Amino acid sequence: MQAQKLQVKFFARDEISDVALVPVFHEWIKRRVVSDELLIDVADYSHVPDGPGVMIIGHHANYAVDRDDARQGFTYSRKRLAEGDFAARVTDTFRRALSSCARLEAQEGLAARFGTGEVLFRIQDRLLAPNSEETVAAVKPALEATLAKLYPGQQATIESVGEAREPLTLRITVDSDATAADLLARLDA
Repeated sequence: MQAQKLQVKFFARDEISDVALVPVFHEWIKRRVVSDELLIDVADYSHVPDGPGVMIIGHHANYAVDRDDARQGFTYSRKRLAEGDFAARVTDTFRRALSSCARLEAQEGLAARFGTGEVLFRIQDRLLAPNSEETVAAVKPALEATLAKLYPGQQATIESVGEAREPLTLRITVDSDATAADLLARLDA
């Protein structure tokens, strides 16, 4: 699988204040909290219903607390080439999403909490990864390998959602009450 534009979304357990996110994301840029990424600017689209919310525009990826899919959550969207094979890129995408979720959960005064029992995995490249059964079959081994690290001993359910004309989107569900930091530690073990 050659696709590079990978996206992971962890849903918020409770509402996160868009107003409170803007200065937090500006601090991420100022303090360079993502050491290997050039974070450029913060965009506030919170006025758009079911939209992109508050996001950091980065050179390699965007980081957003959005309301896409009619539910608030944190979305990490890689938009540039990444190193490694597809399995390594999938794992890296989850690692970066979880790292950001853990950072938001640890942010004093933000009250951000993300569920880990439901995740959306999306490939934003319909040319290289059309939304088809064949693509799902090609993606599953790499995704299942990452999920086995995140949820050891648990069976994750992976289902394709959306229509053929939309980007490939897989909904992952698993019985989990782990924090983002817990999953990140498992991934890095």
